[in-house]
Amino acid sequence: MKRFFTFIFFLSLILFPNSVKAQSGIEFSKMVINIWPEYDRPGVLVFYRISLASQTSLPATLSIRIPAEVDKPFNVAMKDIDGRLENLRYTTITEGDWVKVTFTSPVPEIQFEYYDPSINTDDIRHDFTYQWTGDYGIESLVLNIQQPLEAKNFQIQPAMGTGQANPDGLTYFESVVGEVKSGVTFTIHITYDKTGTDLSAPSQSVSPVEPITTKTIGWQTLNEVLPYFLSGLGLFLIVTGGYWYWRSGKTITTAFRKRYSVSRLKDSDAEPTVVFCHSCGRKAMAGDIFCRSCGSKLRTE
Repeated sequence: MKRFFTFIFFLSLILFPNSVKAQSGIEFSKMVINIWPEYDRPGVLVFYRISLASQTSLPATLSIRIPAEVDKPFNVAMKDIDGRLENLRYTTITEGDWVKVTFTSPVPEIQFEYYDPSINTDDIRHDFTYQWTGDYGIESLVLNIQQPLEAKNFQIQPAMGTGQANPDGLTYFESVVGEVKSGVTFTIHITYDKTGTDLSAPSQSVSPVEPITTKTIGWQTLNEVLPYFLSGLGLFLIVTGGYWYWRSGKTITTAFRKRYSVSRLKDSDAEPTVVFCHSCGRKAMAGDIFCRSCGSKLRTE
């Protein structure tokens, strides 16, 4: 059934295209269009995950149009080789009902996000229309639409089959459309009933996909961990003991040297000074003031 709806959607793109002037030289090998109404803001979160075609020269300068009501994107980023998102600089220019966002990416993986405030409400009825402007050709297009929390009578045109409940508690509708030529535009119309104003994001909680048991990958018992712990503790004690022994031996040697130096200094101070008579050269006895031979006064300095 899902394949049937996907085929009908793709056929409608081929039979009823709206031609626009496509930007030449750049194509997308894959593009995932995510449309999440009332996710973490009252508007609609729209974000693209783009992979540039292998023949695209890098760095590549792209221009993506968003509705004028949006004013500017929430974020434009590239994905580096480690999978991290790095922000990209961009410029905007208003062209009628659209804002053209231009940026340059040095890598082929790009994420583009914006919030569209244009949800129409009539009592409990909500409706939103998304339009792809067809600026680039897409080899493989995937649509992912999230049903808002507490939404009832959720409908998508063209139809995308039955939604699938995810572990996060929300329902998602996904359609693998396939190739979409450059210059082909299409719209997706979403309607649903909702009484409250609660957003979907605050309702989600982090939980394991499967219950954690002794068979879970990475699970280890105490008997398995204890040898590693004891080995680590033993190594720590050996290193700490060796360092203490080295430090204590160095302290004892330094203290001994200091005591030895002080002892020699005291011994040298205790030795009497030998005095000779400056007149006759006779050696004087300890305590003499005058020479015992010639009677001259001794010089003690």
